Amino acid sequence: MYKFNVSDILFCHLGDLGHELDDETAKRIGDVDILFIPIGGTFTVDDKKAWNVIKKINPKVVVPMHYKIGGLSLPISGIDSFLEQNTYKVLHVGNEIEVTKEDLPLEPEVWTFAL
Repeated sequence: MYKFNVSDILFCHLGDLGHELDDETAKRIGDVDILFIPIGGTFTVDDKKAWNVIKKINPKVVVPMHYKIGGLSLPISGIDSFLEQNTYKVLHVGNEIEVTKEDLPLEPEVWTFAL
């Protein structure tokens, strides 16, 4: 798990998180603008546990990662179930994006990248 600040934007990358966060850990993480979170299950949290973590951290932007895409043979879930539970606006942002603090949304969003 890494938290870092670039150009006044607070990023948190949860790596291969395999469990939900307790309240103390979420509190220690603190404010997050952009959260990278695994959602595929098996080796990491699944979509339901991911949403529980997201709600504790409350970032402006959620970037799902570590999920099944075409051609991948790992026994993990795809992104559809995660997005079905979503109440945030979803943006498909291509395969790269430049972002400034002013670009961050006022209401939480999920950003998915083209693969």
